[in-house]
Amino acid sequence: MFVSGSNLQLKQHRKIMQLTFSYIYLFGTKIIFFILPVYRNLLKTHRVIVVCSARSTDVKAKGTTTRLVKAADSVLGENAVDHQKIVQEILDDHLEAAQENIASQQIKDDLSASLSDVCRRLKVFLDAAEVINEVSPKSKDIIVGTGEKLACEYIAAVLQDKGVDAKYVNLEKVVDRHFDASHLDQTFYDYLAQRLSVSVNDCGDSVPVVTGYFGPCPGSILYSIGRGYTDLTAALIAVGVGAQELQIWKEVDGIFTADPRKVPTARLLKIITPEEAAELTYYGSEVIHPFTMEQVIRASIPIRIKNVQNPDGAGT
Repeated sequence: MFVSGSNLQLKQHRKIMQLTFSYIYLFGTKIIFFILPVYRNLLKTHRVIVVCSARSTDVKAKGTTTRLVKAADSVLGENAVDHQKIVQEILDDHLEAAQENIASQQIKDDLSASLSDVCRRLKVFLDAAEVINEVSPKSKDIIVGTGEKLACEYIAAVLQDKGVDAKYVNLEKVVDRHFDASHLDQTFYDYLAQRLSVSVNDCGDSVPVVTGYFGPCPGSILYSIGRGYTDLTAALIAVGVGAQELQIWKEVDGIFTADPRKVPTARLLKIITPEEAAELTYYGSEVIHPFTMEQVIRASIPIRIKNVQNPDGAGT
């Protein structure tokens, strides 16, 4: 996602545009042609913040998050070696993408070392879970959250290789207070928005590339919020920094009158009120996270939904 606003303490006071890439499946050469021009154009006039979820593909079962969930589940299964293989395959995918899309050998080497270390730690964590024969909700959050780390480190490296001053921001330790999981109300989200804005402000003039995963959440991020937590993270950052606009980039052109997979005559809506958007279950092929809409409505921040494969499209 991209965010635009005016609350960051920068030498050059530019409006903040937040971009959220909720499903980074363009890990091949297409990412250079589709996403990089978006950054370059916006950076001329805006302060840009990027929020990424884990890498995905055209086949959901091959997406990073789905495979990490499978790895967590396999720890408790009969074939205990599966989780090691899954993590290695995920690492190989990211290293292959880096080899194809990053020219600087130094950046590639640094990225390879960092990604390998993240996956090494994950393998150790999974092995420990196997020994105690338990994967708690918090443990599952940590396992699944690894996908955002890998994606954001990769995206930051690609941008650096293309001359963009990007900085990877890991939010896994941003929550430093105790909250009652059975009573998560607006107080928690206001606190989180403030904490996220601090992490972004610490990047100075660099382009923050922020993980959608913000660490252990009271009651588990997967259970309390769901797999759409990247959109919520982006919305809360937008609120925290006073963004001018929140852009959500996915694989569809915007919000449709119905799910186009089921209704061929579904029409793309160019403009829609927050109330109307909240009532629609689907935009394109994915669900809008309800908390995302709720948070930005409260802060009067507009959302624009765009297609990574059609960056020139107006979206919704």
